[in-house]
Amino acid sequence: MAKSNNSKLKNKIEVDKLQPLNYDELDSWWRTVPGARRFISEIMASVDEHCATAAHLSKEDESGFIQFLTEKIQRKYISLTIEIFDYEGKGDIEDFVDELTAKFAPNFLRDFTTDSPMEDLAKQNSFGGYVIIVKLKNKIKWLTAAVTDFNKSNSVEGGALIFVTTEDNPAPSLTRLSDFLTPYDVQFFAINLLENARLTPQEKLYTSTLAAKLSKKSALLAKNLSKTELYTHGLEFVRSVIPKFDEKIFNRAVWECQAQFLLPALEQIRGQFIEKNFLQLQRILPKTDEFGKTLDNPWDMELRHLHHYGGNYQIFQYSDWEILELAYSARNCLSHLQTMDIPQLEKIFNFVE
Repeated sequence: MAKSNNSKLKNKIEVDKLQPLNYDELDSWWRTVPGARRFISEIMASVDEHCATAAHLSKEDESGFIQFLTEKIQRKYISLTIEIFDYEGKGDIEDFVDELTAKFAPNFLRDFTTDSPMEDLAKQNSFGGYVIIVKLKNKIKWLTAAVTDFNKSNSVEGGALIFVTTEDNPAPSLTRLSDFLTPYDVQFFAINLLENARLTPQEKLYTSTLAAKLSKKSALLAKNLSKTELYTHGLEFVRSVIPKFDEKIFNRAVWECQAQFLLPALEQIRGQFIEKNFLQLQRILPKTDEFGKTLDNPWDMELRHLHHYGGNYQIFQYSDWEILELAYSARNCLSHLQTMDIPQLEKIFNFVE
């Protein structure tokens, strides 16, 4: 695989071509993944307190979030009416209130002695018994003010407003899913998706880690990428899911995964070789390597030393020499931001298991 660079190119993802999360997967994501669970609890707290809040998610996860949130509210509050309001976001806050009340509170009369229309809505308890999920199609500048003003005066019997936005660079007051998630959350979700995959435990862990890196913090992408084919077919499989996925981004993620999993494995191989051949190695020491380092003890020897001196003095058996060469090659590849192919990776995994 060619040398990879860290690319900041974005991959255009057509969400409607991805397989959506089924009910069990949605439930698993929002109930068992720690970061996602905390996020949904934060949004539900606003419903409990009859407040307004603004949630930021990726475009990939917006519909799944709204579906799960709606079902969660319905189960908890049977008497509440849940409405979805699509808002283009092209007007000011007065225009928004006009559109919102025309649809859900036609008897609302604006009291212009109240400076903020959102505060006016709250004071008049215009949405009592409602939870209105506002899907913002565009970024709006007044979102922070809308949430703050509504929450100044809303009564305990008032309704709840949940703004949902997928726009980049959101206002600081937004509750952002990405702030609640870590790569380990997505990896945890991915490895559950791979539970029945025909992979060894080590291969599943490696594949789930790679899926998490490629998915960033998206449950939908994790669902579509957490397949056996990600391990066996790599970029070819990823591009079957996301056709224009950037090769540099893929290669960098693979390198990071291999460094994470292979470096401990290579250290384990080094230790096994030294332990097994300690006396033979001790006999050829001391040595001074090409960098002037004095090797007095076999445990001072790195893979390059074992490869060099072990080869020169024919210390290792043929079968051992084969895995040592592979380990030495893997260490060199990783040092130069290159990666091993799958058959080589499997040999190393099998040797240390």
